[in-house]
Amino acid sequence: MTAFCDESLRRRTQGDGIYLLSAILLPLAMVPAVREEMSSLRLRGQRKLHWRDEGERRRPLLVSRTASIGPEVLIATWCAMEHRRQERARRKAMQTLLAALGERGVTRVLFESRGPELDRRDIAGLAGMRGSGVLPPTIRVDHAAGATEHALWTADIVLGAFGAALDGDLRYWSELRANTKTTVLTCGQCAAAHGPAAP
Repeated sequence: MTAFCDESLRRRTQGDGIYLLSAILLPLAMVPAVREEMSSLRLRGQRKLHWRDEGERRRPLLVSRTASIGPEVLIATWCAMEHRRQERARRKAMQTLLAALGERGVTRVLFESRGPELDRRDIAGLAGMRGSGVLPPTIRVDHAAGATEHALWTADIVLGAFGAALDGDLRYWSELRANTKTTVLTCGQCAAAHGPAAP
């Protein structure tokens, strides 16, 4: 199993935020077909699919095609996040996500690259997690450019749908939940599972 992961930050009205990480779990044999499927959805001139850049007419198509793949979906969160502590929130959400991936037998995890400096911060944090036993020795973690690893786009679409649900628009997340196995992991900050049916 390989997990393709992406991140998002949702700002709350009271000034703090919620950090989100998604993981799409795919058997290795499925990955080439998923890459091809995602690539076929690009419009002319698009380097990659990105939920934030898509309009209301395209988003239902992206969600439908992602759901049709039938992946298992995991969402990790870290709430009450101050903007200046975003990297800490990422590390905490990663701990939750990677522990859950290890329990599911995932052997490779691929995060979208955020650039050399931020990727190095991830690597340093991952070394600490491995040393403390949070990151199982059986899991290999890498980064890849979003424009070149098309399977990562599924994780972005899932986060877009989940983020919309947190903001009250349930259309996209409802379709994903109906057609995939989705799990919103318990938030390490507040011990709740955030989501449209949660506080």
